[in-house]
Amino acid sequence: MAKGSSFKRRLCIVLNILLGFLGVGLLLVGIVMSTFKTEPLISGYYWQDGTHSVIFSIGFGLATILLSILGVYGAYQEHVLALFLYNIFMSLEFIALLALTVISILLEPQVEKKIDESFRNMTSLYYTDEVFHRELSKLQQEAECCGLLYYGEWSNQIPSSCDCPQNYSDKEARCTKVSELNKKAGTEPTTFRYVHKMNCSLILMRHVKKALRILYGTVFTLATIMLAAVIVVLFLGQKIKTHSSHTGISHNRMKYELQQHKMT
Repeated sequence: MAKGSSFKRRLCIVLNILLGFLGVGLLLVGIVMSTFKTEPLISGYYWQDGTHSVIFSIGFGLATILLSILGVYGAYQEHVLALFLYNIFMSLEFIALLALTVISILLEPQVEKKIDESFRNMTSLYYTDEVFHRELSKLQQEAECCGLLYYGEWSNQIPSSCDCPQNYSDKEARCTKVSELNKKAGTEPTTFRYVHKMNCSLILMRHVKKALRILYGTVFTLATIMLAAVIVVLFLGQKIKTHSSHTGISHNRMKYELQQHKMT
């Protein structure tokens, strides 16, 4: 007969397998992020190699994988010490994960403010580096926007990705008319074009908030599974110790009865 509850043992194994897969996912994300040294930020600035995000992802990924292995081993072998260590370290990881997430949520308004300030510090988009120029032009074409705050940030070098299509519906409301200078003739405007009125900062902030919501959802899912695993392991360990103590008492009683039988 198994020492502990068969249902609790299987549930503990399943939960830790799920945690292991999530840990592998975090680890892979961290490894992929570490390969990009200069990811363009949504303004002309750069993330500083995404160091903090990489450390967070790889660190929690490795810790989750190792603890899930320990949890599966402890549940399968019904090893009380392994389950005890698992509960301690998984509880610490759970607390650290929630603390960092809460701090990130509280700092979110400040992050948005810094991003907005970085938008306003941009003097001319035309002189930004090639990578940023290419990524912003791609966004302008897909999202039908122009410039971070307004099309004038491109100075007199507005890219074609800002152009409104010829057959654009409601062009007067969604586009603005700008003039182009004839470089040969001088400064007299010779041609006109329509570019998108909407700036790209709103689209970019929407993407940032969406990414943060996905991240928070993933973290809270991981934390929920962690908490469930800790509770199940706690009950499983208690069941094993209780059953072991009853087994020991029964064994001693049987031994005592055999000794009394021999004496008679």
